[in-house]
Amino acid sequence: MKRYPLFFFALFAPCLLFAQSQPDELTIREFYDQIFRYHPLVKQAQSLNALAQQELRMARGNFDPKFSTDFDRKQFDKKEYYQTFYSKLKAPIWVGEFQASFERNQGTFLDESLYTDGSGLLAVGVGIPIGRNILMDERRNTLRQAQLAQNVAEAEKIKLMNKILVNASKEYAEWYFAYHQYRLLQAGYKLAEERYLGVKQRMVMGELAPIDSVQALITLQERDVALQQGEVDWRNAGLRLSNYLWGDNDTPLQVEPNVIPQVFAQNTQLTQASTLQELLTFAQQNHPEIRKNSFKRRQLDFEERLQVNNLMPNLQLNYNMLRNVRSTKETTNWAFRDNYKVGFTFEMPLLLRKERSKLQMVRIKQLQVDWEIQSVQREVSNEIQASHNELLTYSRLLTLQDKMVDNYRILRDGEIRRFWAGESSLFIINAQEAKYIESQIKLEQLRAKYIKAQALLLWSAGKPLWE
Repeated sequence: MKRYPLFFFALFAPCLLFAQSQPDELTIREFYDQIFRYHPLVKQAQSLNALAQQELRMARGNFDPKFSTDFDRKQFDKKEYYQTFYSKLKAPIWVGEFQASFERNQGTFLDESLYTDGSGLLAVGVGIPIGRNILMDERRNTLRQAQLAQNVAEAEKIKLMNKILVNASKEYAEWYFAYHQYRLLQAGYKLAEERYLGVKQRMVMGELAPIDSVQALITLQERDVALQQGEVDWRNAGLRLSNYLWGDNDTPLQVEPNVIPQVFAQNTQLTQASTLQELLTFAQQNHPEIRKNSFKRRQLDFEERLQVNNLMPNLQLNYNMLRNVRSTKETTNWAFRDNYKVGFTFEMPLLLRKERSKLQMVRIKQLQVDWEIQSVQREVSNEIQASHNELLTYSRLLTLQDKMVDNYRILRDGEIRRFWAGESSLFIINAQEAKYIESQIKLEQLRAKYIKAQALLLWSAGKPLWE
């Protein structure tokens, strides 16, 4: 059978209906791929990474160099009181900051300590914190938080995308069941129609009583009603499935009538005990909710380091070497012991109530996250085992139901042979055939539930369904 991509088929379906009579199969893998590439909510989830990247970029902006200039001049009553010019460059480093400045100050009424010669004065130095902010400061904490926020965003993205895909899997399973139910009802209707025509012909020939044709007609009418309802269910299921299908340029796609689900294939590997253990191990390390809380816990660790650091006294040392711009032998040169400016600032809260409260609040939040992680780990583990048990049960039921379908078919075929031999009646044949069709529908329903259970098992373990 010739295969076409879904988006191509949706756009050119009217032409294809004339070009081919075979239906086009939409596999669940193609369905996932279409959602992953084009669904608006998936794009929204994927944008979380871009948002986290910009937050990281903004945090790194705290380490950007800063340049500032200040000019001030006063002239009054034909007197130049002062003229000051001051430019400064600050470049944050991992601990403290690098400083460079140029100043040129002159004037009759200028403070002598600020006066420079006509060439100006250069200063180069550093500011180093001693005590508070030496191990951790607000700037470094913000950067660490933003780096971890990228991991949180990735976990949140996987969580949201998995939620979309697991809901889509349920709709795909419903669509699968609706299609096969309609197909079986259609086959049942054709059988009833052929039987009615055959009975009517034998009645005309006098081989059967007129009451037999009435019985055959009632069965045909009942199956016609069921067929029409089945067709509505199938088409509505296709409409619900179309909610997840989008194309280029955010174009909504529609599941066309001759697009059918893939042939059911049972994944026996997922029901094995070794697979269950692998999923449990994977979930404890990679489940999006667990990973998100783990990264939040690490963010709180950095926050704790900052608040512990804030309990220390704040002592800031500043040292700058000085030099005139136009240096000669008589003027100053760079020197560590001469021509410098040094100073410090000291600050220390006496009670530290605010700092100690912030530290305790962070530690309480750490405990809350730890408890949440424990709770989520247990819920995830139990959810995986419950989903695995459900999948295992459906696997066994499928085997049993498949055998029941064969047995109902044998009974139906036997009654048909007895009828043509004059040993049975249409009522018994219709009853056996109805049970046979019901058993086939039940089989397809179990297959649809199996498809849902497969997706739920992988979702409960946090495995990306699109991989």
